[in-house]
Amino acid sequence: MERWSINDSAKIYNLDNWGADLFSINKKGNVCVHPSPTSKHSIDLRALIDDLIKRKIKPPILLRFMDVLQGRIASINRVFKNAIQENDYPARYQTFYPVKVNQQRQVVEAIAQYGKRYNIGLEVGSKPELVIGISFATGNGIPIICNGYKDTEYIETVLYATKIGYDITIVVEKMFELEKIIAISKKTGIMPKLGIRVKLSSKGTGKWATSGGEDAKFGLRMSEIIAAIGMLEEHGLIDCVKLLHFHIGSQITKIDKIKSALIEGTRIYTEMKKLGVGIEYVDIGGGLGVDYDGSKSSHFSSVNYSIEEYANDVIYQIKNICEDAGVECPNIISESGRATVAHYSVLVTNVLDTNTSNTMPDFEEMLNSAEKLAPTVKKLLDIYKSIDRYSLREDYHDTVQLIQEAVSLFNLGYLTLNDRAIAEWLYSKILRKINSIVEKIKPIPEELQNFHLSLRQTYFANFSLFQSIPDSWAIDQLFPIVPIQRLNQRPDVMASIADITCDSDGEITSFVGEQGRTKFLPLHKIRKGESYFIGFFLIGAYQEILGDMHNLFGDTNAVHVTFNKRTGYQIDTVINGDATWESLKYVQYKGPEILKHVRHNLEKNVALRKVSIEESSHFLELLDKTLLGYTYLGE
Repeated sequence: MERWSINDSAKIYNLDNWGADLFSINKKGNVCVHPSPTSKHSIDLRALIDDLIKRKIKPPILLRFMDVLQGRIASINRVFKNAIQENDYPARYQTFYPVKVNQQRQVVEAIAQYGKRYNIGLEVGSKPELVIGISFATGNGIPIICNGYKDTEYIETVLYATKIGYDITIVVEKMFELEKIIAISKKTGIMPKLGIRVKLSSKGTGKWATSGGEDAKFGLRMSEIIAAIGMLEEHGLIDCVKLLHFHIGSQITKIDKIKSALIEGTRIYTEMKKLGVGIEYVDIGGGLGVDYDGSKSSHFSSVNYSIEEYANDVIYQIKNICEDAGVECPNIISESGRATVAHYSVLVTNVLDTNTSNTMPDFEEMLNSAEKLAPTVKKLLDIYKSIDRYSLREDYHDTVQLIQEAVSLFNLGYLTLNDRAIAEWLYSKILRKINSIVEKIKPIPEELQNFHLSLRQTYFANFSLFQSIPDSWAIDQLFPIVPIQRLNQRPDVMASIADITCDSDGEITSFVGEQGRTKFLPLHKIRKGESYFIGFFLIGAYQEILGDMHNLFGDTNAVHVTFNKRTGYQIDTVINGDATWESLKYVQYKGPEILKHVRHNLEKNVALRKVSIEESSHFLELLDKTLLGYTYLGE
């Protein structure tokens, strides 16, 4: 067998292309996380998980690497700083974090803390998010931008916050909002700080392309902008408009779509400036994508540009158009939430079991008496014995036809259960033999390129797809999945990943591979008594907040980790995942009431001597332990 190296593993999982130099494989064959792309320091994921289990922190465990989060904030600001210097841009750049991408308190808190040196702001889109923004802005002077629909209470809260000293910009999304803002401003006597969102004709690409274009949900059309300017002038509020905002969607895969939006949006800015609107900021919204599959393509799980190219195009296009129009360049804001937080978190969980053929009976001895086999089974045996590279295509076709024939004969009563079991066993052996031959053939015959799906085995992992990576199920989003150990060994199983929900949709069958998307994940046969862990990467954006409680699997354990040169790592925070009683509480069940009801019924059965006192007590102990315990599976 050919030798296998960690470079081979990095290649088949495409790690070097999606990892942004934040992930690597060490000599032990374990996945490591680096605090920054240039850092020589790293944390061994397998060693970390082993240590956490010793601390009684059970998988699944969401690992949040706070240094990576800090590094991503620094990277985005650094590339814009460089672009500003290279293009001699005369104004500033500022990052705003859209809270909706991940509202977890510890995450927003870390972003606010790390972003102080860059004057980072927060973008909010609801009343609860507004409260979050005000909470973190208190005493810190963090600027806030308010997008989304707003009612009277929302607007009044913002206005009074503005009067008290908070830096909050209300972005007008619809004309009726502007009318309401003007009315409340007149009533309270408080001048608002306003932004206007424009509805561009330019559209993005991928799943969120409808966020832009003329049919977009938010934004004012050109005629409405003219009407808004007139309305603001009429009420003496035109000087309150400080920001122009546009957004053409999340995860924009093509740089040319970004350029089109920049050109159109900046032209609108220059025209509004000529009309006397004192805009100081242009907010280009979100959309900076993440290369989830590492293919550097326009597929919706990838992007065909780098973060450096993005920043250079933003600065160049805006400066070029402003100079052409003879208008001063605006300060630039971007809301790159996905690119900020996607890389910082990794979910690691254990494989519980597999449906591999390891437990299948061995029919070798029965094959010695081939004359006793049914004719269809005998033909499969003959193919298994004679197959070679020269008869490969024909033998593969015959094998598929014969296994279908075996099923039909069994359904008609002409094959015994034992016959069908032997047929399935031979079918599996033939496919594995074909695979060993195909691996050495170049090029692979077209009809044999997808036969690997017949060899795909299911690995059952201790997690809920719907809770931890819901976009994988909902929109077919690709996330890199990699075993975190044994990567110095050749993987010998082609697998899919099934979760522990009782839903047939709870299975992942599309993966990041060497050429982008693949239909199986290379994994290792699990040794007896071995703990085998897999990691789900780039899940920091949206997944932690979108997850639902299908089957009442709750939040996982979460651990915040920072790098420490002396000890390797430091655990800053441990957040316990939901206990069963907490998950039940979400759906209006109360643990004490359940125990009381069950105890009452048990006492009746004890009195009738249907169960013993000891049995009754033990059952209550088990039920109480279940209520207090983790919703995920243990040993």
